[in-house]
Amino acid sequence: MNSQTETNLGVTKVSLKDQKILGLQVPIFLGIALIVIIGMYFELLPSNIASGFAVTMVLGGLLSWIGDKIPVFNTFGGGPLLCILIPALFLYWGFLPESFGALADNFYNEMGFAEVAVTGIIVGSLLSMDRDMLMKTGIRFFIPLLGGVASALLVGGLVGHLIGFGFSETIFFVVGPIMGGGMAAGAVPLSEIYASTSGGDAGDYLAKLAPAVMVGNMICIILAGLMNGLGKRKKPLFNNFSGDGKILRSDTSKPKAASEDKKQGLIPSSLSNIAIGLLLASGIFVFGQIANELVPALHSYVWVILAAASLKLFKLLPDSVEKASEDWYDFISMAWVPAILVTISAGMIDFNSVLEIVMNPSYISLTLLTVIMAALGAGLVGLLVGFYFVESSIAAGLGMADMGGSGDVAVLSASGRMGLMPFLQISSRIGGAFMLILLSVLASFLL
Repeated sequence: MNSQTETNLGVTKVSLKDQKILGLQVPIFLGIALIVIIGMYFELLPSNIASGFAVTMVLGGLLSWIGDKIPVFNTFGGGPLLCILIPALFLYWGFLPESFGALADNFYNEMGFAEVAVTGIIVGSLLSMDRDMLMKTGIRFFIPLLGGVASALLVGGLVGHLIGFGFSETIFFVVGPIMGGGMAAGAVPLSEIYASTSGGDAGDYLAKLAPAVMVGNMICIILAGLMNGLGKRKKPLFNNFSGDGKILRSDTSKPKAASEDKKQGLIPSSLSNIAIGLLLASGIFVFGQIANELVPALHSYVWVILAAASLKLFKLLPDSVEKASEDWYDFISMAWVPAILVTISAGMIDFNSVLEIVMNPSYISLTLLTVIMAALGAGLVGLLVGFYFVESSIAAGLGMADMGGSGDVAVLSASGRMGLMPFLQISSRIGGAFMLILLSVLASFLL
């Protein structure tokens, strides 16, 4: 049986057996998926790495393939949006067993999948960047970051006051947690700060902070998909609107064309390059852990960024090793990003909390406003310092407003700009740390 798929050249007929999901012909992939899904529903899967890979890659690959086949929707997020929404929604409705949610959470957070994937993306994207462009970007990136923070705080607080929600309530329980760097690095320490400053129980504060983080993260993903769609318009909304993945307007390098292997979902390079890339990223990850123990004020991912950037800026690695790191990054992007999104959705999004916010018009309006103002402020200020609007909005705005490391992956996947990962990690980690310091000072006066 034939299925029609739309292409830029028109409508062509492609046999289903000739289409591929994660490099496998569709019938073969569906056969594997059937086995995995049976094991999942009958709860026959042990809680280990093999089960984690099997379930998340099957669901991620399938949802990504379906989402990318839907006209119009595939331009505004497509597969990544389905990967981030469907698992959490199906768990809420009871279509998926609760054991799947527990497996996804353990796989991502306890078994180390997050560290392997995110570190590989950071190191690979940094070492594959143009060295001159990296040097030119430098310190100026913090200017749009501060622009996004200022816009979210001032506009969010003012609107919160005008609609009766309260200026302080908005700053501390909506804008603060959204812009604070995620759940573990943002909402959890914020709850401790609020409890120590004003009294009360940190757990009660966390219950008020967590919904804003989760819903804000979902809004970031949707907005990233919308920006990606708008950036693909033949006629941009205004000059310097989108750089198609390049953040700096003076960067004249051409984006890398996808090879036929990558288009078909195949391994991008030799096995030796994959091994070298994995080893290098793992070594830099260990360095980050050691450095974080010595200087706890800086998150381990900040040290990973600094180490990879130093290797690039000072030309400490041969070109062959940089290429190997890039290939490892390409492998993760092709094979694992859909799986990452599924684990985030199933293990870290609670639809009960989402619905509580949706039922409060003031709360959801302020949450939406916070994300929009962070993106808009970062984008407009980015234009002033030589960045493209879309890339600056995503890197400095949504990077601050999403859910930290996992949110960064989801946002970049929805926007089709995975190469911006180092900038979003700076926003999440350094920007998030700045927000904690700022809110701790404000709490002593306003909370």
